[in-house]
Amino acid sequence: MTAQDDEGGGKQKAILKAAFTCFSQYGFRRTSMEDIAAAAGMSRPALYLHFRNKTDIFRSLVQVYYDDAIRMVAQALSEPAPPEAVLQNAFRAQSGQIGEALLTSPHGAELLDTGNATSADIVAAGEARLAGLYANWLRQQARSGLIAPLPDTHGTARLFMAALKGIKTPPYADYIASVEQLARLFGRGLRPS
Repeated sequence: MTAQDDEGGGKQKAILKAAFTCFSQYGFRRTSMEDIAAAAGMSRPALYLHFRNKTDIFRSLVQVYYDDAIRMVAQALSEPAPPEAVLQNAFRAQSGQIGEALLTSPHGAELLDTGNATSADIVAAGEARLAGLYANWLRQQARSGLIAPLPDTHGTARLFMAALKGIKTPPYADYIASVEQLARLFGRGLRPS
């Protein structure tokens, strides 16, 4: 990697951070490329050297979310702890800072809808990767005798994902309390008889 490549990556990170702030403050529809450029401390023409349009920026943010969530969930699932604690940490890691920002922003619902509309392919791939992490963890835990064997680890992993999506409503503090309760329920339900 050259210094120029690193500089370009640093600029892209700064742009994505600025864009996320703008999207959180103004919503996707009301945010302009000019807003993002100003927040990133660059001109609009310079912004176009990195991204084609705000949809391209938004898709990049969705990809960053999933990349970070997958890394953080994998780390949480690798920790030696009771299933309830592991799931609590993994579920919280899956939400991450972006989840908190979405649930505290007045434009959170619009941003979630925009993500589904503009980035359905990224969302589907990210959700499948996360479900795969949970399914692998369930298989490993069952092999170790730490949880009861499951007939369908992928189905259980998809159930985790659906439950987390279903409870994703503001306010954020209530969401976190629900995440903790969900982790306790799943963790206790997975215990061997």
